[in-house]
Amino acid sequence: MIDIKRSANRPRANFSNNFEELLMDKQKVVSLPMSKIEPFSFNGDPQPFAIDENEISALADSISKCGIITPIIVRSISSNSYQILSGHKRYAACKKLMYLDIDAVVIEVTDDNVAFDIVCQANIQRKEPRPSELSKMFNTYLSLRKNVSADLTVNEISNMFGISRKTIYRYANISNLDNGLAELIDSKSIQIRFIEPLAKLSPEQQKAIADYYNYDERLSSKELTLVIEQMTDNGSSDIYDIIKAIRNLSEKEKEPYKNSLYNEMYIKKSSCMQNMTESELDKIVYELLDKYLENNFKSTKKVTTNEK
Repeated sequence: MIDIKRSANRPRANFSNNFEELLMDKQKVVSLPMSKIEPFSFNGDPQPFAIDENEISALADSISKCGIITPIIVRSISSNSYQILSGHKRYAACKKLMYLDIDAVVIEVTDDNVAFDIVCQANIQRKEPRPSELSKMFNTYLSLRKNVSADLTVNEISNMFGISRKTIYRYANISNLDNGLAELIDSKSIQIRFIEPLAKLSPEQQKAIADYYNYDERLSSKELTLVIEQMTDNGSSDIYDIIKAIRNLSEKEKEPYKNSLYNEMYIKKSSCMQNMTESELDKIVYELLDKYLENNFKSTKKVTTNEK
């Protein structure tokens, strides 16, 4: 067994390195009873990375045909029990297949904070995590900073995962979003740059936006920006206000004329002005203005004559 301790040289979350190979280097693979192994938990909370049932089914099918190519990594938590550090999905797939034993490498990790590091780094290297998973992970790291025994600063977390401090706090903010919005960010229907402005909205406003998407509708970046601005300004959380805002923006974007006055009239009289060019409108305005000036001039001349 190897002992992974906190140090300046500990393994980093580097996508170019195989973290599991580093941990398992020259370690002996053993067969452990499935019943003696449990998923990782940290301060009573499960590990932050989701386990998708469809993915587990596909993995179980692969394992049943080819066996486990890469053993799981566990740490000993008592004389006869172990906790998974890497390989939760492989463990779940073997459980689905009703295996009694599983290939594993046992490493000695007594520090829970270090164990959490390993879980996070191993998962990130295997597959790009969802934003909501990163949110749970970074919130855990940030909560550790309140503990005087934790040695990670935000800058160290930033360096460990190769992202900026701002991005860490951005992902952490997902925990302040409606579940529906978090799912939309996970599916990339909403860009992560909208996390902070969305988090500032009330729960009712957030739900209204999520509900709008659930009606199989989508908002462009410009539309979502407008909706957030209007909700912030007027406090509305009505889904129909969202539709109205989108419709107004859509009509405004249709502006067919260079003249802003014509565009204002177009919104009110679009059916009448549908096929009219700007030159035609210029001609009409010229004729109406000429007629107005002619009448106004005659009226002025007449009043002057009477006064004489």
